[in-house]
Amino acid sequence: MEIKDKVMLITGASGGIGSAISKHLGDLGAKMVLTSRDQKELKKLSSEIPNSAVISGDLTQAKDAKRIVETTVEKFGRIDVLINCAARAMFAQVEQVNLEEYRSLLELNVVAPLQLMQLVIPQMRIQGGGTILNISSLSSKKYIPKIAGYASTKYALNALSLTARQELAKDDIVVSIIRPNIVDTDFGRHTPSSEPDALRHASDGSVLPHVLTTETVAKKVAELIQSGEPEVDILEN
Repeated sequence: MEIKDKVMLITGASGGIGSAISKHLGDLGAKMVLTSRDQKELKKLSSEIPNSAVISGDLTQAKDAKRIVETTVEKFGRIDVLINCAARAMFAQVEQVNLEEYRSLLELNVVAPLQLMQLVIPQMRIQGGGTILNISSLSSKKYIPKIAGYASTKYALNALSLTARQELAKDDIVVSIIRPNIVDTDFGRHTPSSEPDALRHASDGSVLPHVLTTETVAKKVAELIQSGEPEVDILEN
């Protein structure tokens, strides 16, 4: 799919990967609909992106997800691309995973993207097609101590996404996943079971060689939207 003038709804847009993706796609001419719970940061981001709109909300609340999709269609008349980027990390051994926290993680990382897919699919079918791109993680292809809680949600997202790709091919709706390696963001800190800084930074504060920039991820997302490939792994900058 070409990017210029397409209407793209992105979750988790207020920071990290989501912000970088929004800016890059906006630079390429997309009409960006930015959503997250942080309306202040969304408005700040929107001021930097021409032809963008802000619709804040909590994606774990069904009524908010429905309102976000309906408002996008009311404003722009269509949704060409859905990018499910909102997610939260978890760093804990399996035997120490807090079950309430894990249930909350599943709601944001799995149930919310699934609901948004279900909400946009009928609209994409009416308009003759579309693209759904779900941001997964390279951790979903590995077995890393203390990452199982988070990685398991991405395993689930992979299965939902690539199965939906087969189911929706007849409707010209392309579903893809992108699996970045660890990225230089504050993502791992915004959770009760936060990740240690040593995953991303050396003792002197410098970024470790294997850590991706958000700009690298944003460029790969644009390429995947254009190519329509089923899945892409990002291993290095």
